[in-house]
Amino acid sequence: MKTTYISTISLSDASRRQIQSQASLVQKLGVELSSGRKYDVGLDLGTRTGEAVSIRAEFHFLHGIIDTNALAASRLDVSQAAMNDILSDAQDFLSTLVALRENDSSSDIVKADAIGNMELLTSRLNTQLNGNFMFAGINTDQEPLADYADPASPNKIAADAAFLTEFGITQANPAVSAITPAAMDTYLNGAFDAMFQDPAWGATWSSASDNVMVSRISASETVTSSVSANEQAFRDLAAAYTMMSDLGNENLDPGTWKTVVDKAIEKLGTGIAGVTSEMGKLGNVQEQVNLASERLKVQTDILNSRVNDLENVNLEETSVRLNTALTQLETTYAVTARMQGLSILNYL
Repeated sequence: MKTTYISTISLSDASRRQIQSQASLVQKLGVELSSGRKYDVGLDLGTRTGEAVSIRAEFHFLHGIIDTNALAASRLDVSQAAMNDILSDAQDFLSTLVALRENDSSSDIVKADAIGNMELLTSRLNTQLNGNFMFAGINTDQEPLADYADPASPNKIAADAAFLTEFGITQANPAVSAITPAAMDTYLNGAFDAMFQDPAWGATWSSASDNVMVSRISASETVTSSVSANEQAFRDLAAAYTMMSDLGNENLDPGTWKTVVDKAIEKLGTGIAGVTSEMGKLGNVQEQVNLASERLKVQTDILNSRVNDLENVNLEETSVRLNTALTQLETTYAVTARMQGLSILNYL
């Protein structure tokens, strides 16, 4: 027969351990009830912890793409709005040129329109969103198009130099009236046109990159999400506005005036077609981004539901367990208090 000795200290220690265990359980259940999530996910899930970690990582990855898609959508919306303004102005100016082609006395009106359109083209191609230039390609920190209205701008200086080299006079010289249609045609198709082609375009007009922004819109899809100011459409529009505003048109011979107008109409036509094409491409990309975001939303909802199944607790069950644990803890306190009041001295 084995005799087990019972001492006051052993009883006190057992009571202390019981109280600590119950208090720890109450704390754990209280945290779970307030957060709705298991107190120790790894301990509770055991071998399924790896599944929870993998699902949560995939959720955050896809959710990050959704966030970047929202940024890409904003960039596309701003780009579309800017190009729509450019397109509308170009179409209006084309109508004006066609209507006034036979009337060289209207050159002042046409010049004022051309100057205004060039300013709008420059403004829209230099559009910023969150500090980034939308039409600068990957050079988002650089203003893409030089301001032709600034006499010190490299494109203005290059245009003045080209005209002076070709004809030996400036655009403001009344002697431009002696320029023949054939000479003007040669200039427009030669030195003037070269200013809007590489490498002159990149040297004097544009700081944009030909490489445009590419956005990942899903785990397996990427799309081109911007347009560069170096697109031929914008070069053609800039050429049309330049020739109608800065070739001394108010002093040109009527035949030479028609030569300039015809060339501007040609450039406007190709420019308008090009801008329309770029808007159509961006429209397709916008649709792709929207569809991708919708698919990702469905995927993240499924992943989130699975994570919740693994990591969340049943609040009703947890509430019942917490109330039970609190009752047990109060009972333990009461029993411990009575046991600590026991003493052999009471029976001597």
